[in-house]
Amino acid sequence: MRYQVDWYSPDLVRIGTLQAFNTLSIVRTENKVGALVMTLPLHGFNTNSFKVGQYLEVWRETHGVSRLFGETAYFVQDWEFYSEGGQHLVAVYAKDLNFLLDTRIVADPPGGTRAELESYADNVMKAIVRNELLDAHSTSPERIIPGVSVQPNVSQSVELYRGVGWQNVLEAVQDIAGSATEQGTYTVFDMVRTGVGTFEFRTYVGQRGTNHSRTSGDVRLVGEIYGNLEDPKLGTYHGEERNYIYCGGKGEGAERYIKEVSDPARIGQGYPYNRKEMFADARNQDTNDQVDTDAYAVLADNKPKVVMTGKLLDTPGMQFGRDYDFGDVVSVEAFNTAIDCHVASVAINYAAEGGETIDISLRGELE
Repeated sequence: MRYQVDWYSPDLVRIGTLQAFNTLSIVRTENKVGALVMTLPLHGFNTNSFKVGQYLEVWRETHGVSRLFGETAYFVQDWEFYSEGGQHLVAVYAKDLNFLLDTRIVADPPGGTRAELESYADNVMKAIVRNELLDAHSTSPERIIPGVSVQPNVSQSVELYRGVGWQNVLEAVQDIAGSATEQGTYTVFDMVRTGVGTFEFRTYVGQRGTNHSRTSGDVRLVGEIYGNLEDPKLGTYHGEERNYIYCGGKGEGAERYIKEVSDPARIGQGYPYNRKEMFADARNQDTNDQVDTDAYAVLADNKPKVVMTGKLLDTPGMQFGRDYDFGDVVSVEAFNTAIDCHVASVAINYAAEGGETIDISLRGELE
């Protein structure tokens, strides 16, 4: 196993390639900002070597093939010089491309044309990124982030309405992806590296990567019986359930529009205390139809859950980067239950002395 880090200046002039690092740690998690930490001997570096915004690409070689790790790149944010065991070192901290989403807000007040969006969830996320990272809005061209593009709309996720005025862009798309997934359509996003200094915001419905479930025809089986599953957990969670929703739209007092929605099957389970009410404030919605849509979305978001989690072990017969990758779906068997799980998080730790360790987190829900 071999890693190299290509190192560029903030204006994308190549500085060189880093290979003689002591340690390299990378974490990639769906719908979050990933992180990189690299430690290097101080020899050859000084306090002027590192600058905020320097651009890094990590290449991982397996079986003689070098691939860009995680389809992303990283921007240097922090660095520290320190001593350890008599050696002078530098630690470099960087964030992956999803960090760009965290640098912008929806610069439009509630009720504005860019703040009130209704479409498929994947289209809404793309509209937010397109509006705030790409379009100049004629008066604010300085808000454009160079090199960013947005994947064309494909209209695959659930339909929803969102008011996102003044919200952080990353938080807004995280909320939308999470809500769509809670409603039964697994939805994720990522800012993907398409070239040195060029990036595309993409959405994925069903799974980010390849479908290796039992029905795919290209199944990857995971379980303790196969020697590639550790710490499985299968949980059934009703504690946060809400099954009767009062959703309030415009108006005041007795004149306020209230939409009531419920799930009788969830309420009537032979358990007399299972009606669980919730009020949802949708006063920012313009129409009663939008309030109704919100009400049903809140009901779906608050259903009980059956969740499988665990750690996927790298084995000779099933290796990361060869047989499965970040964002893929695999079939997990535990506790006499089979659930399709997503490779939702990958943590790589590489040390010059000790080699590579991989921590793969799985998560899936029983529909």
